[in-house]
Amino acid sequence: MAVYYYPEFKKASKKHLVVCECLIISLEDSCTQKEKDILTTLYYLTGYVFETILKFSLYASVGFDKNEDIKRLNSHGLSFNNNIKIHNLVKLKRDVEAKSITSFPQYSNNKNLFSSWNSDIRYDENTKFSKEEVLSFFAFSKDIYITLQQYK
Repeated sequence: MAVYYYPEFKKASKKHLVVCECLIISLEDSCTQKEKDILTTLYYLTGYVFETILKFSLYASVGFDKNEDIKRLNSHGLSFNNNIKIHNLVKLKRDVEAKSITSFPQYSNNKNLFSSWNSDIRYDENTKFSKEEVLSFFAFSKDIYITLQQYK
């Protein structure tokens, strides 16, 4: 059975963030004929930027041992099955807010994208959101990443 450590969430979030930035550059270049595909992928990966950095911050907030398997989390009102093994951004946001880790000042502007995101979005061929909405969602994720990645 594989063992995973919570700092890997932070690494994954950074990786998704970098790929999103590259996708945005491709939108600005000559890939306009593929815009819907790029926006759909950008929306999908941005959700994972949020998901992974929020999960990282939950572990960091309770001082979870960096060398302990993430599945062993069961303290400070958090458990792996109830708080980590999920793909629900709204629930993760609530858990982070409950721990007073950070606030989400841009949430109201991105609420629809935030609450509509789920891991099954990868199967959608086109996002239902506009370019401006997806770019705003990404900018929001970048701000949250910058805030939360500081935790050790």
